[in-house]
Amino acid sequence: MIQRQQITGVILAGGKSSRMGFRDKALIRLGGTPLIEHVIRNGSNQVGQLVISANRNSEKFEYLELPLIPDIKQAYAGPLVGILSAMYWMISAGKSPDSTYLACFPADVPWFPDTLIKQLTRALETQCKRVAWSEGRGQVQPLFSLWSLETLPVIEQAVTNGQFGPKLIMPLIDNVLVKFKNTDHRHFLNINTKKSLQIAESFIGT
Repeated sequence: MIQRQQITGVILAGGKSSRMGFRDKALIRLGGTPLIEHVIRNGSNQVGQLVISANRNSEKFEYLELPLIPDIKQAYAGPLVGILSAMYWMISAGKSPDSTYLACFPADVPWFPDTLIKQLTRALETQCKRVAWSEGRGQVQPLFSLWSLETLPVIEQAVTNGQFGPKLIMPLIDNVLVKFKNTDHRHFLNINTKKSLQIAESFIGT
């Protein structure tokens, strides 16, 4: 049985944010609190430890006092690079010797089920798969996912081939899709436009 201590969670905070004026979306305030802090609060109890994948302006995240992982590629290439970079961090110099799984959380989605990782873990075990993905709001949520470190060679090859999105390698890895239904109406709301931020603000306190 996979234990929480075996799971390292990475918050993917390296997006371009073009629709938000190229601001660091992770630091945009929702209800007076940066988005990334909402993610930390909701995700910290689901994994053994949290780290942050930031490919730029990493100094802005230092106040959070979590390990900061730069992308192995200098320019933003896509979330798969952040996932690969986090896996390298986990296995390098025994930084995370007890962790054999990587859970992913996007920095711009503040609300998600508090049993998300537990349900992904259960699916991974019962289906004997190496990756578990989420589906919420009627869409696949590839950045809410749980990866076995055994997938590292496949991810390496994909990045080498210029494939930087998790969906692109789904056919290459034994995977299971977990559908989250009847969840909180706020869950899986992606804050990627000014309008979605306004919608999220209206949900504060509901």
